[in-house]
Amino acid sequence: MLGGDARVPGVPVAVVIGFSSAVVAALVTEVYCHRCLAHGAFRVHRFLASLLDTYFQVVVGTHPQTWAAVHRLHHRYADTPLDPHSPLQRRPLTVLAGSPFLFAIARRRLPPDTPSGRGIVHLGLRGLLVGSFFVMFGLVQVLTMLAVHLVCYLGVMGMVNTVGHLYGRKPHPDSPGYDLAWLAIPLLGHGYHNSHHAHPAAARTGPLDPIWPLLRVLSAVGLVELDDRRTRVASRACCGASTPLVVRP
Repeated sequence: MLGGDARVPGVPVAVVIGFSSAVVAALVTEVYCHRCLAHGAFRVHRFLASLLDTYFQVVVGTHPQTWAAVHRLHHRYADTPLDPHSPLQRRPLTVLAGSPFLFAIARRRLPPDTPSGRGIVHLGLRGLLVGSFFVMFGLVQVLTMLAVHLVCYLGVMGMVNTVGHLYGRKPHPDSPGYDLAWLAIPLLGHGYHNSHHAHPAAARTGPLDPIWPLLRVLSAVGLVELDDRRTRVASRACCGASTPLVVRP
């Protein structure tokens, strides 16, 4: 067992692992669950889709299609009483800190055949993962990793849902949300939240979108199929239903 004092440049290893895990989970959520499944902005290779499906169900604990379906409810009913997490309909602090609770409530509104992501295989893999970290690092470090992961991951999700609907510019007056370009990098492109609501099926949210270079790399190696015309698409048709659009070659 590694000692609890294992560190890298003055930072506990558990903090580094927890933060790194949150970053990866946020990237998978944004690239796969959000832009691919919820809005059909591009196609993902079947192998990568299978890998990301498994990862998301093990680490996040829900099915990517379920996440996408709830997100499409948000777009369909943005900032109305039916919006699952509008800071204009609920207290902003509730939206910022209560993402899991609000997600669980919205999940009840989905069709009964929506996949849960709670299969015994994924539960077993999650137990194996946690057990392995416990053996390597010990209970205190594992709890620290979990706390850092949850605070960072849920913090990004909460900031997108809160700040993105309260502050900034509104280049598309008829669409919900606001643009704060300087937040685009830490919020994975969602500094352009008003632009995203106006062009939900666009693969790129704005000039400072940090996901766009990643998509170009994935496209270059054949894991993502981009349609350049969709980077500027103005259609909201992808948000017209609560069920997700699964796009895979």
